[in-house]
Amino acid sequence: MDIDFTEEHGRGKWTTMPDSGDELAEMSFSRTNDQLIMIDHTYVPPPARGQGLGEALSKRAVEDARANGWKIIPVCPFFKAQAERHDWGDVVRS
Repeated sequence: MDIDFTEEHGRGKWTTMPDSGDELAEMSFSRTNDQLIMIDHTYVPPPARGQGLGEALSKRAVEDARANGWKIIPVCPFFKAQAERHDWGDVVRS
């Protein structure tokens, strides 16, 4: 699965195009400082739900956080639930 990352002016997102449509799935964040982001929203288009796209976006966010030395504050309920299911305590603040 191809997941793209963009960031501009302290806001960013990870996006992927589901096989089942033309609307992007995305996870967005705002940056507090160079080492801290707040993941605030996850959206998966209705036809693509239940296919693991949200989890894939979450995993990519964690991978990027580890690679770049970021910490994540989970504001988004979906991401918060994912963090509770996985061992991401090295980057996710509770």
